[in-house]
Amino acid sequence: MSRFMAVALTVTVLLVVGCGFHLRGQVEWPPELRAIYVQSQQGIGMPPGALNRKLRLALAGSGVTITPDPTQATAILTILNEGSGRRTVAADRLDIKREHFVAYSAAYELKLVNGKVLIPTEGISANRMLLFDENRVLGFENAQESMVDTMVDDLAWQIVRRLQAVKP
Repeated sequence: MSRFMAVALTVTVLLVVGCGFHLRGQVEWPPELRAIYVQSQQGIGMPPGALNRKLRLALAGSGVTITPDPTQATAILTILNEGSGRRTVAADRLDIKREHFVAYSAAYELKLVNGKVLIPTEGISANRMLLFDENRVLGFENAQESMVDTMVDDLAWQIVRRLQAVKP
């Protein structure tokens, strides 16, 4: 059996190497995107949303300098709006809502400090299905919050990958 495993492993490695697969590794950011100011336009006086916070962490982890001062930035990433919602998609004969559709969406744009638009307004969204279990009523809201948090992480990384693909 070990001989078979060795042959199978060798064939798998050759196939993976032969198809050109490689890990992403660290991305070399262009000079125009090395210092980014992230702002949110949720509303005057409102704190930045969850996506703004997660996006700052994701960009910093990818090698981008997040600056608190727009005058020190080379590019400005604006979260135009973001939010989550839930709607019922299935109920039983007693009208107990059993299945919910949870969504998180956002819109953003990227501009250089000279005003050149690199990414015009672009919308993104993530959604999941959430099942209600009457035996775990207290955990339902926590499950929804956890699901929304995961979707926000997903959207932040989608934006980071989109920024990495921009050619200024």
